[in-house]
Amino acid sequence: MSIVFATGRLTRMSSAHEGRERRTGSVTTLATSTAGAALAVLAALTVDADQPIAAPTCALRLAVKLTPDVPDPSDAGFLSSLLGDHTGFQLFLLRTVDDTHVVLQLQGPGEAARCQAVVDSMRSDGRVMSIDIK
Repeated sequence: MSIVFATGRLTRMSSAHEGRERRTGSVTTLATSTAGAALAVLAALTVDADQPIAAPTCALRLAVKLTPDVPDPSDAGFLSSLLGDHTGFQLFLLRTVDDTHVVLQLQGPGEAARCQAVVDSMRSDGRVMSIDIK
């Protein structure tokens, strides 16, 4: 009997299977060596790619005066309704000043002109008395 190292563990084999086990061990060692070499080649070929450029975003801080009939100016559903059909834009409540005054953050994709278009649309909402850009 002899001891053969195969796939990370010691195995005792009879002399009848010794030659075959050695070949299997060699194939395992060869496969492990080949896989290791392939990983080394891939690691050497890795190239630092440029990071993708984020789409331009606009952000405005708004002081908004609402009509007194708005029940809860901090309600997420109400804030989202102020955006109308301007997809990709969000309004964040920064501060409630009183029942009719809130400070909001408007954020969305695109240049400042797109944010301005959303603000103009919000100004035409009947529940909005005025919007000042801070």
